[in-house]
Amino acid sequence: MNKALFLLLLLAFVAYGQQQADIEQDSVEYKINPTRLAIIGGTIVTSYTAIYLILLKDGWWTVSKGFHFEKVDHDFGYASNMDKFGHFYTGAITGELFAMSYDWIGMSPFASALLAGITVSVTQIAIEFKDGFAPYGYSIYDAIAGSLGGFYAMGKRFIPAMQYVDYKFTYFPNYKGYWRDGELINDSFIPNGGFFVDDYYGGNQTYWLSFRVAKMLPHSTRDYYPQWLAFAFGWGIDDGHYEREWGSSRYEFYFSMDYDFEAIVRPRQTWSKNVVKILNLIKFPAPAVRIGRNPEFFPLHPWYGFSVTF
Repeated sequence: MNKALFLLLLLAFVAYGQQQADIEQDSVEYKINPTRLAIIGGTIVTSYTAIYLILLKDGWWTVSKGFHFEKVDHDFGYASNMDKFGHFYTGAITGELFAMSYDWIGMSPFASALLAGITVSVTQIAIEFKDGFAPYGYSIYDAIAGSLGGFYAMGKRFIPAMQYVDYKFTYFPNYKGYWRDGELINDSFIPNGGFFVDDYYGGNQTYWLSFRVAKMLPHSTRDYYPQWLAFAFGWGIDDGHYEREWGSSRYEFYFSMDYDFEAIVRPRQTWSKNVVKILNLIKFPAPAVRIGRNPEFFPLHPWYGFSVTF
C-alpha cells in the first residue's frame, strides 16, 4: 500500500475515533444550513474560476510539451526540496480555511476537516496535472506534499500531540537573487514571470515547527511560565542556487523565540478562534540564532535589520 495513502487512512481512523468520543460526550447534533452551503459553494466556484483565469491560465503552462512526469533527479534537486515544505504549507493553510468554511455550513468537526483535506488534495492534483504539460512536468511528490498538508487541520483537531506544535512560515526578501531580472523594483514586488512563493533562496523563506512550551509543562508549573512564549526550530536554504550552481543550495537552521496567539488573545468566539488558527500558521519576527556553517544572531528574524556574526 502507498505510504501516503496509509498515513491518510490512519489519520482518518484516529480522527473518526476521536469524533465518536466527542459526540458521545457532548451529544451535539449538526445540521447543514442550505443558505450557507450555497454561499460557500458559490464562493469556492467563483474563487477557483478567478484564480485560474488570473494566475494559472498563463505562465509557464503556455509552453506545452505534452503531458509528462518530472524527472526524479530534477524534482529532488530543485530548491533542495524546500518546495515540498511549501506545498505542505499551502495545503495546511487552505485546508484550515476550507475546514472553517465547512464548519460554518453546519458540518461536524470530523466531516469538515475530512472534506477540507479532500478538497485540497483534489485541487493540488489538478494543479499538478496542469503542470504535467509544462516544461517541468507532473511531480508526484509535490502532489503528495500538498495533499498531506490539506489534512493538517484534521490532525490539529483530533491528534492530541499536534496541539503542542504549530507549523509556520515566514518570508522576507533579504536576498535579491530571485528578483534580479527586474522583478523586485524599488522594493516593490512585480510578478513579471516570478512569484514570491517560488523564492526559496538565501533564507528568504523559512519554515518552522513552533513548540507551545506552556502546554507541555506539568500543570503545577504552568503558572510560573509565560503562557504566550513559544520556541521554534526553523529551516531554509542559502543562496547557492544563484551564487554557485543550480541545485547547490544548502540548508540553514534556526532557533527562535515565538508567540502563541491562543494564549495572548484567549479567544472564546468561533470567529476569534479561527483568526488565531491562521495567526498561529505565521511566524512573526522575533530574536533568532542561525546555527551551522554560518552562525549568526538576528535581533528580529526575518526582518534582519542588522545581525551579529559569531
